[in-house]
Amino acid sequence: MPDLADDLFGPFVGIHALNLPETRLTPPFEGVLGAFYTKLVTQAQDDSAWFAEHTGTGPADTLELCCGGGRSVLELARRGHRVTGVDLSLTQLTAARTMTAAADEETAGRITWLHADVTGLDLGRSYDNIVIGGLSLTLFDGPAREALLQVVRGHLRPGGRLLFDHTPALDQERATERVLSCPVRLRERSGFVLVGSRRDAAARTQYTNMYAELVAPDGHTRRFLTGFRFRLDGPAELAAELAEYGFVLKETERITTGHDDGTDTPFMARDFVVAERVR
Repeated sequence: MPDLADDLFGPFVGIHALNLPETRLTPPFEGVLGAFYTKLVTQAQDDSAWFAEHTGTGPADTLELCCGGGRSVLELARRGHRVTGVDLSLTQLTAARTMTAAADEETAGRITWLHADVTGLDLGRSYDNIVIGGLSLTLFDGPAREALLQVVRGHLRPGGRLLFDHTPALDQERATERVLSCPVRLRERSGFVLVGSRRDAAARTQYTNMYAELVAPDGHTRRFLTGFRFRLDGPAELAAELAEYGFVLKETERITTGHDDGTDTPFMARDFVVAERVR
């Protein structure tokens, strides 16, 4: 596992240096902070519905890569799609299977879950649609991103649709750094999560850090800390990259993010994208 401390910045570096009791440096998408991040990137809008509405007409064979807790997989299955969800996180897949168990039998019967590394996936078949939600594409760069896009091309039929979201590099965007505080409750424990973002559009990078303190009724405190980075793309460079793999952009919808109560989020904007495989 990469050294997560390399992606910490500002106050999160200081928290890590304090070496407080029961502070765990955790993988970004596992455990308490993984669940919190998943909620954070999906609560501003119903991304699952957006993907389902843009997969074309009629039920189809659909593959979701980096499916996480499976919300989009379930929404697609409810609309008649035969869906395969793939993720490397057993924590996320466990949550996905739990959610599927609460669905009706017909919907659940259209879903297949796979535990696998998406950069080396070879299912030996093609699909009508491929979905990469939850800003997951932005987490890949360099050889890993090249491998992922090769997997997408190899599993999508000609004329099929690739649907994904990303946080774009905005025109004339200045470097920013901010930290938000969010109250949380987990069973008998309550506390807070600090979420920080450092965006550098010129370097095409955003760092995201999270730190949680969860306090039991007797005062016992558990602490969790993580950090990761993701890639920012401008529209023109994203279109050029996709063209190298045989895709053409068909539609982009930009949504300025924010919570229903007007509070801020670490993500300035999200682009939802439909691309088509043309060769």
